[in-house]
Amino acid sequence: MLDNLIDKLQTHSGIESKKDIQSAAKTFPHSPFIELGKSAMLGDDAAVIPKQSGLLLMASEGINPSLVEKEPWFAGWSSVLVNISDIAAMGGKPIALVNSIWSDKNNLEKHNQILSGMNFACEKFNVPMVGGHSNQKSPYFALSVSILGLAEGPILSSRFAESEDELWIIANKDGCFFKDYPFWDAATKASATLLKKHFSLIPYLAKRNIIHAAKDISMGGITGTAIMFAESAGKKILIDLEKIERPKGVGEFDWLTCFPSYGFLCAIKPSKAKFLKETLRAYEELICCHIGIFKNGNSSVYIKNSNGADLLWEEDTPLTLSLIHISEPTR
Repeated sequence: MLDNLIDKLQTHSGIESKKDIQSAAKTFPHSPFIELGKSAMLGDDAAVIPKQSGLLLMASEGINPSLVEKEPWFAGWSSVLVNISDIAAMGGKPIALVNSIWSDKNNLEKHNQILSGMNFACEKFNVPMVGGHSNQKSPYFALSVSILGLAEGPILSSRFAESEDELWIIANKDGCFFKDYPFWDAATKASATLLKKHFSLIPYLAKRNIIHAAKDISMGGITGTAIMFAESAGKKILIDLEKIERPKGVGEFDWLTCFPSYGFLCAIKPSKAKFLKETLRAYEELICCHIGIFKNGNSSVYIKNSNGADLLWEEDTPLTLSLIHISEPTR
C-alpha cells in the first residue's frame, strides 16, 4: 500500500514539473550575491537582494515570439539587454534579473540556447539572474524577463521634458543589423568594459544634471520612441530629419525604425548642449546629435526636411497612454 502511494507521489505532475528547473540551474551561478552567503543562494521561493540606498526601479519585457522561435540565443541575449536599457533610460543601474521561459519538451536544444543567450548577457553586463520560472511542457516557446534597478541620482522620467527643451540622440553607430531583423547590434561583440562604460553614461549625465528626461529607443525606432516621449511629456515634438546622424551605409528609413542595442532619446536644456558634447567627445563610437525640439501644445510629433514639415502623430490616437489627466498629489 505504501509502495503504491510512493509511486504515485514520485510521478505526480507537481513534482515532475519541477524538473524543468534543471536547465536553468545548470546555466546560472547559484550564488549571485556571494557576500550574503547561503541566504541569497538560488533555490528558495524568492531571491534575496543586498540592501540598497536610493529609488528602486522595476521593468519587464516580453520578447517577440517569432524571434524566440527562430533565433533563440539572440532572443535570450536581447531579453537581458532591453531590460538593462530600460533601467539606464531612467537614470539607474541594474541590480538583478528574473525570467519566465516556456518551451517545447521536444526541443531542449532551443530551450538551452535561450538560457545560454541570457547567461552570456548576464556575464557581459555583470548582472545576476536570481530566479524565475521554467516550463518545458508548453506547446510553444515564449520568454519574458524582469529587472530590478537602482537610481542613486535624479530620475529621468520622460514626463519631465519641457517646452523649448532640445531633443538629442545618443546611440552606438559601431554595429550592424542582425540578419534580416530591424535590430542594430552594437553589443554582442563589444567588450564588457565598453558596455559598462556605455550604460553608466546616461545615469552619469543625469547626476550632472546635463539631461533631465530620457527614453531608450525601442521597437518603435527613433520616430516611434519620439511619439511615446511626446505622449508622456504632454508636449509637441518637432524632429528635423536632416539633423539625424546615422551609421555609414544605413538608409534613412532603416535607421529611423530600427531597435538599436544602445540608443536613447534625451531632453536637455539648450544651455547644457555644450556640456553634453564635451562629455561625449571621448566616445568616438557614439552618435550624439541634436535632432529636434519640444514645444507646448497637444501631444504630437512633426517631422521636417528641406521639403517642408508634416504631422507624424497626434494625441487623438493614443499609443501607450490613455487620455487621462494626471494631477499632482495634494499636500
